Amino acid sequence: MAFQDRSNALQALEAEFHTERASSLRKLELKMEALLAELAQVEAQLKSRRDKDRAAQIARHQSLRKDAEYQRWCFIVQREACGFFLHDDVDRYYPLPPPWRE
Repeated sequence: MAFQDRSNALQALEAEFHTERASSLRKLELKMEALLAELAQVEAQLKSRRDKDRAAQIARHQSLRKDAEYQRWCFIVQREACGFFLHDDVDRYYPLPPPWRE
């Protein structure tokens, strides 16, 4: 195989890796956005309800927050794999709400 052919093959492979990393990053971002939206919805319900289902809603909030925290960590790891090492934007655009306190 000629040098130019190998070089082109390596460039194509590297481009494919970049595409996969970016695709994975976007999937994690969408999942995190969905979790944070659901978490906000549960918080709104908790602020307006005081019925028998409240304990279940608090448990749901805790579970969603734990999932969102993990997804946020995965998102940051994937960002670093893509070469993004400053995460101020993640803090600004995807803030994790505090745990629910009664």
